[in-house]
Amino acid sequence: MTVIRTEAISKMSQRRLALTDKKIRNIPRRLRALNAWAADFEGYFPEALTEEEKYSNWKIPIHMSMVEGKQATADLKRHCAQQLICAAQHLRMSRPEHAIECRVVAAVLLPNMFSSEICIYTDMKYHRGHIPSADSQYVEQGRSLAEEWGLVLPPGMEERGLRYTVEDCDGQTYEEERWFFGEVD
Repeated sequence: MTVIRTEAISKMSQRRLALTDKKIRNIPRRLRALNAWAADFEGYFPEALTEEEKYSNWKIPIHMSMVEGKQATADLKRHCAQQLICAAQHLRMSRPEHAIECRVVAAVLLPNMFSSEICIYTDMKYHRGHIPSADSQYVEQGRSLAEEWGLVLPPGMEERGLRYTVEDCDGQTYEEERWFFGEVD
């Protein structure tokens, strides 16, 4: 059963870059595939995780135009973020007793949402290096992406938002937000 699920999850992880501005087709079918991808995590937790690996992740399996660019609507972004949260919740609920020290989170990155993913951190120091404590200068205070977008957080999942100024390879700076949903403490 685990082998079949793993193959289904990796098969559904087909990501597509947007190389043109052509209108994206078959959005309902693509959203159903994303829903199925998230549902495939129900009852699944990777068996071979080790602390030395530090983390394991799955990028959101969608066409880039669905979450970035002029075709990316608020509804599409909201739906994709919610499916990341659902997949992370399925992983959390499927975690075996011996893996209790792992931390599972869904990471939604803005404006580069195509880089969003679900992660399992097996090393707590590495986890804390990616997700600073609540009193960090980068943590968004008084703001919630879940509230703004109408996302539903299952019981036991928390939210932490971070804001950074990033410099790209051309020396241009821009604001980036990283929103983590799940086990952020």
